[in-house]
Amino acid sequence: MKYLFADLETFSPLNLPQVGSFRYAEDCEILLWGYAIDNEPARVWDCTNPQTKEMPEALAKALKEVQAGERKIVWHNGMMFDTVVLAAHGYHIPLEMIVDTMVIAYQHGLPGALGDLCDVLSMPTDKAKDKDGKRLVQLFCKPQPECYKVRRHDRYTKPEDWIKFVNYCRLDVEAERELFKALPKWNCTEWEHRLQVLDAEINRRGMQIDVDLAEAAVELSERNKKLLAEETQRQTNGEVGAATQRDALIDYMAREYGWKIDTMTKAELEKRVDDPSVPEPVRELLKLRLMSTKTSIQKFKALLRRVNKDGRIRGGLQFRGAARTGRWGGRGFQPQNLARPTMPQREIDFAAAVLKDGTFECFYEDPSSVLPNLLRGEIIAPAGKKLIVADYSNVEGRVLAWLAGEEWKLQAFRDFDAGHGHDLYKLAYARAFGVKPEDVTKPQRQIGKVLELALGYGGGAPAFARFAKAYGIDLSDMAEYVKSTAQRAVWLEAVDGYPYFVEKNRTGGLEREAFIACDVLKRLWRKTNPKIVQFWANVGQAVQKAIVSRESVRVGYVAFARTESFLVIRLPSGRLLCYPSPKTNPGVGKDSFTYMGVNQFSRKWEKIESYGAKNVENITQAVACDLLSEGLLRMDAAGYKTVLTIHDEAITEAPDTDEFTFQKMEHLMSTLPDWAPGLPLVAAGYEAYRYRKD
Repeated sequence: MKYLFADLETFSPLNLPQVGSFRYAEDCEILLWGYAIDNEPARVWDCTNPQTKEMPEALAKALKEVQAGERKIVWHNGMMFDTVVLAAHGYHIPLEMIVDTMVIAYQHGLPGALGDLCDVLSMPTDKAKDKDGKRLVQLFCKPQPECYKVRRHDRYTKPEDWIKFVNYCRLDVEAERELFKALPKWNCTEWEHRLQVLDAEINRRGMQIDVDLAEAAVELSERNKKLLAEETQRQTNGEVGAATQRDALIDYMAREYGWKIDTMTKAELEKRVDDPSVPEPVRELLKLRLMSTKTSIQKFKALLRRVNKDGRIRGGLQFRGAARTGRWGGRGFQPQNLARPTMPQREIDFAAAVLKDGTFECFYEDPSSVLPNLLRGEIIAPAGKKLIVADYSNVEGRVLAWLAGEEWKLQAFRDFDAGHGHDLYKLAYARAFGVKPEDVTKPQRQIGKVLELALGYGGGAPAFARFAKAYGIDLSDMAEYVKSTAQRAVWLEAVDGYPYFVEKNRTGGLEREAFIACDVLKRLWRKTNPKIVQFWANVGQAVQKAIVSRESVRVGYVAFARTESFLVIRLPSGRLLCYPSPKTNPGVGKDSFTYMGVNQFSRKWEKIESYGAKNVENITQAVACDLLSEGLLRMDAAGYKTVLTIHDEAITEAPDTDEFTFQKMEHLMSTLPDWAPGLPLVAAGYEAYRYRKD
């Protein structure tokens, strides 16, 4: 195959990270177009030069070959930026012919930034990304600050830097070509490319947004912000301008009421406003602080910044953005980051209606408690269409049981799906405590739910405690209950083991009784899921063997191998999970190892530690992703056009006719691929004109 390597430099008054590629493309100019044809030297078309207004003949010829399917065009982040910009300027590149080196990097567990990739792959210095590039981009691609005499620099205001800028673009193309040659291509399969093209179509399609609702929310919030500030001033005799002024508020309460507080976290404030020992005036000020600092309005503002002129938000997904699993990463407005609704759906719909018609304040006193519930509903169906949404039912639990061969659990899922089995969370509790599933109460089922959600990937007592708190379980009450109902022998085992966790500082800050109770529940769950526990160990041993001896090892449906630079895990679908620079880590644990990756918190490329159960989590989530991917391809072919995916959920637009139903979409999602025999897979969906949490 012949290749055209390319890179653009652009100018826009808009802030790219804030507005996203698609909104940016609507108001940007192309400054430079760098290109290289096969192995020829890289060149740059200066689109701002009056003497070179016409596209160079060689570039035009190569583009025609791309259009004809005779040549691939290679970009770095081109699928989500450069080709988006080109389309806005009338240059339409066939998606099937685009090769994106950023995506190739993501597919193999590598960082996406071009400069970082050059460093990681030790590119020669003459091919490496020009380190002066950031300064040049700031100089020519963005407006200068308002206080500057020259608001926009170009080839005339900074001629010497412009020459450097052109060379910077040329070097980008050279670096991109070298990277393309150096990057692994194991996951660059035909199936992967089909999925990447579908992802690009989803991003270009975007989702319809209720702009009027967002604008009304922002207007209301700004109005409420002013009222809260005025009330704060009234209650403090003008000494504190607004409750958002943290230090001023703390000083005022200490000075006027002799009441001190060290932290102003949401959890602490919520506890204090309900504490009768706190002076009433202080509680009122704390309530004002709580109402003033809720951040949901920023999400509405971010949404409005990214919306295109036709009322749709595009570019919400990053293909293979989650490095360890290959799941989709999010860009911009992402409903999966939103808190669960605190209002019933009927009330949410009513609140949205009165917000848009201007009567919201007649029904609600505190907008900050209502507005977060309206964010999901910003996604709406356009005229003549409806939203059809479906989500896999406990897909990670099902996949984990299938991978591990935990047959009792697989049968439980099958029985439940057939309509004659017990709910898994009831069953989990029943098996752990030796009671009948039909006798499990609602609070007991909640414990069973946390057992299943918290402990499948090797989690211990602290992990159970975190999930329990998130689901409203009081740990003190639970500890008393577990102590009185669990098998005495298991409780004593946990008591004997407690000093070890104290010595290793692994109690998670839990009180003794709470830790022991959580540890008891962990032990009970593991005893009832022996195949899953063994699967953690088998995967850990396989990883160690692959790294040390470079032997290929198979564990059930999954295979492990070591290349020169990577640990690779072959999923049942054939896709590979890639861990760069793997090394055993015996000083930490017998199944511990390290690899290089992007730290999800620091966003830096650094050494990361993993182990068998953590690998099982990666594998399970990756398989769930592959199932969704297969479903998306089937749904697209059947006319269900995806606008967004959220974890294991698909939001689609379809014609508003009886032909398209959520039952048909459920079937398309849950049809098993050939590589997943015997996996009990079920999706549940609904139809609506506004997205909601079902």
